Amino acid sequence: MDPVSDNRSIVYHENGNTIYRASAVGSCIKALVAAGLGYQEHRPANTSDILDLAAEEGNLHEDAIIDRLAADGYRFDPAAQQVIEIRVIPNVYIRGHIDGIVKPPKAQHRRVFEAKSMSKDRFKRWKAGGFDQSEFFRYAVQISCYMEALGMNAVYAVKDRNSGELDIQELKTPPIAWDYIKRKVITAQQHILREKLPDCVASSGEKYFCAFGYLHDEDYGEHDDGEVDHSTQTLIAEFAAEHHKLGQEIKRLEALQDERREIGKRMLNLIGEHGPKYVSAGGYKVTRVDSSRKVVLDEDLAHQLGIDVEKLKEAKEAATTKRSIIYPKVTVDNGD
Repeated sequence: MDPVSDNRSIVYHENGNTIYRASAVGSCIKALVAAGLGYQEHRPANTSDILDLAAEEGNLHEDAIIDRLAADGYRFDPAAQQVIEIRVIPNVYIRGHIDGIVKPPKAQHRRVFEAKSMSKDRFKRWKAGGFDQSEFFRYAVQISCYMEALGMNAVYAVKDRNSGELDIQELKTPPIAWDYIKRKVITAQQHILREKLPDCVASSGEKYFCAFGYLHDEDYGEHDDGEVDHSTQTLIAEFAAEHHKLGQEIKRLEALQDERREIGKRMLNLIGEHGPKYVSAGGYKVTRVDSSRKVVLDEDLAHQLGIDVEKLKEAKEAATTKRSIIYPKVTVDNGD
């Protein structure tokens, strides 16, 4: 059984050893410790579906990326999609599954190969900042582990799933230092041995997709004065722009509503109170609609109940409940 593609958690125990998945070492340390302590993974159905779909699409595009690079002269080792393992401390290992070993055109030495595919917007963010962005931190840790384990440079290929565009980078040094990765795993292992969960330092985006999201429940509903991660900020910016645009359009239409009502009155006056039910004119059908709705007058209700009208108003006031409505208020940020 492939030790990476099985259903075991992001940290698991095997033959007296603790194994950390290379693809997950960049996760929140609380999630790593929770996995090591045997907490059950649980994601809401919608986030699980998103991740499953992303994994399926990633597998499909990986073969296409390899075929395309091979056609451009990259030579792949067909037997190199292997499991790699790197020892952190005694009985603690990082394990991962590389996408391949490749020799680029005119290169003298082979490189470890990693392929990713992304949506149009995410690919755009990748091109803008690459591994320097927190959104791609887990990817940076993963490839750094592979480069450390194999002692190789890397070819990192990222594909835009929408346009097919490829961004190919050759990494001569790991984007994340091995000392940092090693310290993080050792810290997580210390918490596992103490059987104590550390504080969560995950961003809002990480929490949304975290396999142990229920451990963050104490944070839900509380105000966070810190900054959200870049990917969440980008999504909010897109929604805020559309929200603001629609708000301006509604204000423009509200200003026209009085004029529209006045035109409506003029048409009714032309039809006349006892005129036809509707008039067809110029391709339009103008229908006189008599609408009404039921209303309860305090005076009539008080009379029906046989009580003083003021007492009725007091009773209605006492029974009135204030409902809280939470909504986003979007304004133009002038940096004030």
